[in-house]
Amino acid sequence: MNQIKDKLDHITDFINQIMNDQNGTGLSVAIVKGSDIIYSRGFGYSQVQPMNQPMDGDTKMSIQSISKNFMALSIMQLVEENLVSLDDPVVQYLPYFRTKDKQQSDRITIRHLLSHTAGFPSELGIANMTAPNVRDIFSDTPTEFQEALDHYDLTEEEIDSVKTREDVTRWFQKVELEYPVGQGWNYCTDAYVILADLFQKVTGEEWESHLEDKILSPLHMYRTTSDSKNVEEDANSARYYLGEEKVETPFPKNALSAPIGYLYSTANDLGRYVAFHLSKESDVLRTDLIEEMQQPVHLVSEEWRFGSEVRSYGLAWFTDTYRGLRVVEHGGGQMAVRSLMTMVPELDLGIVVLLNFDGTTHHDVCDKIIDTFLDS
Repeated sequence: MNQIKDKLDHITDFINQIMNDQNGTGLSVAIVKGSDIIYSRGFGYSQVQPMNQPMDGDTKMSIQSISKNFMALSIMQLVEENLVSLDDPVVQYLPYFRTKDKQQSDRITIRHLLSHTAGFPSELGIANMTAPNVRDIFSDTPTEFQEALDHYDLTEEEIDSVKTREDVTRWFQKVELEYPVGQGWNYCTDAYVILADLFQKVTGEEWESHLEDKILSPLHMYRTTSDSKNVEEDANSARYYLGEEKVETPFPKNALSAPIGYLYSTANDLGRYVAFHLSKESDVLRTDLIEEMQQPVHLVSEEWRFGSEVRSYGLAWFTDTYRGLRVVEHGGGQMAVRSLMTMVPELDLGIVVLLNFDGTTHHDVCDKIIDTFLDS
């Protein structure tokens, strides 16, 4: 017990040292061993206006692309119920789905969408550009919003016409695949809106309702939500600060695109979620399907995190090795949001780090925690 305490004290000292340089921003962290959260702390501040609000393990924060893991888990629950199969073509459930090359896109399966191997380009923009405050995000110069539209080859009328997830799926008819289906990898965030559309067409149920009833409640994740208004009004919620000047950024919200990156959670709630994936013991999803999510599908097409040649993507999990150990993780980021949840199965270790500022501190903290538990 004293050995664990010494490790946790060492981690606290390390984070305090890092946060001394941040001057007004915050970090929350949870460490899981097996099925238990053994460490939960906040450092710095979740908000600095109108007064400093301390960060803690229950501070509600944007988790960005970690949201995809919840969408993937929901799809795997449909697999368990025999409502879909991972290798079913998407058009079997969404007959209006197609890309420029219909013959190719008719071959795209649910697994391809989950694993980012469908052939889509990585920067489509349609899902993020439908955010209700997108014009505030691109407001530094009079032309910035138009420049963003031009970058994504979108028009203002085009994004204003997207009202539903089905609209996003239908929008893909203008997309040209970059490689043959299943024969490459591009991280295409927009594809996860198609998965939500498919989920809703198969079940007749709003994905958010299912998320609440079949995932969040059973895992006791009571401070996790897709409701941005709920989060903004919560006294213990974060705001986000960019650069050395700590400029507050527009609040990250986009209900339509919640599955790609617009869920909100806490270090403690994500600690419970990581414990579920580590232990693989829950009525939420069958053990073999939890394991399938964590299996590599394709090598990633660029260097990430550890500079490893075996960095791969599964079903909403990256897999890699660090100091000879298998690592399973997913992160997220947008402007001043940074999030990371990591598992090291051989150490029975799970780590969650959430920031409300930009940079790579979440990676530094995570790696330090792994090192501390490895060097015993």
